[in-house]
Amino acid sequence: MSIPDKPKQAVPPHEPFEVWWPKYIERVNESVAAAEEYLEIPKGTISSIKTDPDFIATVKTYAVIEPMLNDLISARPPRSIFGAPAVAQPNNDFQGFVAGLTISGRVGKLALAKSLGLLTEDQVRFIEGVSRIRNRYAHNVKNMHRSLVEILTEEQQHNAKIVEIITGLVSTLPSEIEPFLKMLMYHRLADYLSNALHTLKPPPLPAGGLLSGLKDYFETPTKPDNSR
Repeated sequence: MSIPDKPKQAVPPHEPFEVWWPKYIERVNESVAAAEEYLEIPKGTISSIKTDPDFIATVKTYAVIEPMLNDLISARPPRSIFGAPAVAQPNNDFQGFVAGLTISGRVGKLALAKSLGLLTEDQVRFIEGVSRIRNRYAHNVKNMHRSLVEILTEEQQHNAKIVEIITGLVSTLPSEIEPFLKMLMYHRLADYLSNALHTLKPPPLPAGGLLSGLKDYFETPTKPDNSR
């Protein structure tokens, strides 16, 4: 799959697209490789998402998100009434409690992670979005052959921002980004993994999020050239 064409009204924040894009892809690859090592899964398990069938890619994306989220929360052990950690070593009971929580809801993993400062609102929306799309695939066998474009187009009727949530770009379907939906979801996943590993396994991968430059690149309006 080729990279998206450079939008006519977009300019790179600091350097030419042809220079910036390979560096960005290298950071994505580093994040994914580090996550595969951390999760102790075969090399290529996560990186193949960008070429997997849409059904498999979506289910696999969620399957990577949740164990990392469990570890993020479990890394913050319960505290005593005096504010000190209740235990000095991993708390298996707390890990089991976290694993048993639902992903959403007022007492779910996302709400707990957000309250602990482990996830941003944007990351919460992304995980909720992936969870919803994953459920559309996993809970209805008739959807397994359907494309991500089809599923998101239907979901968009109930959540107008679902494409933005999944891809990180302000867009609605139909759109010129349709061929790149899976790739953009994969990059959002890599960004989440980078930030998670920044917390779980210092020294961190580059901080600030992998997508900090990507969103700027595609949404920054062109400035007039007054040098002529």
